Amino acid sequence: MISFYGTPVEGPGVLVIFDVPDPGAAAAISGVVVATEVLQNVKLTRLLTQDEIMQVRKHAVQVRSAYKPPGK
Repeated sequence: MISFYGTPVEGPGVLVIFDVPDPGAAAAISGVVVATEVLQNVKLTRLLTQDEIMQVRKHAVQVRSAYKPPGK
């Protein structure tokens, strides 16, 4: 776990930021925690590194040039 915050957004709750080597592990960890019924209304959001964002932007440029809207 990297950090832990209290948050009043959408009712009382917490925001937990943790780092795992495999993004699939984060989903597994969240699933185990939810299954224990210790936490409710869990939302998992994957944060991207700057390198990953750059890769996404490169892919977006490629897709944008290849995409043809329906009917055009």
